[in-house]
Amino acid sequence: MTEKEKISTDLLHSTKDLRKLIIDNPDLPLLVFAGEDANYNGDYPYMSCSCINSYIGEFLDCSQTINESICYTDRDDFEDDLADYLDNFEDVATMTDVEFDARLKQELAKYEPYWKKCIILYVNN
Repeated sequence: MTEKEKISTDLLHSTKDLRKLIIDNPDLPLLVFAGEDANYNGDYPYMSCSCINSYIGEFLDCSQTINESICYTDRDDFEDDLADYLDNFEDVATMTDVEFDARLKQELAKYEPYWKKCIILYVNN
């Protein structure tokens, strides 16, 4: 065995934080996001991840068409994108700011039942 081979891979992580989240919130589902570097070369079907972060958050659990390339975990980001989306419709061009804000709140309310509390786990390299 060479000296280089004796160096830790740093792929083993403490389960303390994630375990506490699961123990404290046993009924919450787990949502996992893998970053773009999680399997950067694509040569293997699975890749170990050296960076791990977990927290309690929310996920918009519906097939929204506001921005189909985003899995929303932030209400403010979703509200901003929904406002931009609504701004593209002809009928809002004649609305006052107050009317537009009311329309935005009305649309946001439709998504309210789909915001689900969950444990979010980010992995990457």
